[in-house]
Amino acid sequence: MNHLDPDTLRRLVETGVILIVALALFFGLRGRILQFARWAGLPRLAFAPVRLMLRSSILVVATALILGLWGFELGTILALLGTVLGLVAIGFVAVWSVLSNFLCTFVLVVFKPFSIGDELEFPADNVKGRVVDLSLIFTTLQVEPGETVLVPNNTYFQRVFRRRAGQQTSGLAEQLRQPEPTTEQT
Repeated sequence: MNHLDPDTLRRLVETGVILIVALALFFGLRGRILQFARWAGLPRLAFAPVRLMLRSSILVVATALILGLWGFELGTILALLGTVLGLVAIGFVAVWSVLSNFLCTFVLVVFKPFSIGDELEFPADNVKGRVVDLSLIFTTLQVEPGETVLVPNNTYFQRVFRRRAGQQTSGLAEQLRQPEPTTEQT
């Protein structure tokens, strides 16, 4: 039976400790962020990007520590991380529009510039309608009976719009919490 030399055994144990700590932080983070969101009175979905960044950072740091432990030089680790971050940046640019709309949804929910039922008008685009739905990417405006327009949520931060309060309104946060209607509910 082959025995591991003491140096290899020490590195295996240290690798195990790094993995255990990283996994504990990685999976324990969600509960803490949700507790903070409840304490701050903010929608829990608003913290999804923060959680993603923290979890990614934990993985990057743990990987760098483990690679350094096994003899990779700092320059090699930085080159590897640079390559990975470059690929992530390319992917980030590719999904920028979707991510922008996604993040703008949370700002709309927190600052409440309009509600479901309000009438919105974008004078520059000649679009006017009543807000009937809010999703993570779009706000749906009913422009005429049976006709709707989907407005990307980042539009509210790029263009001037008018708001007229509706008669019966509900908050945007409530709209995001509502389950989609099933065939039995429609």
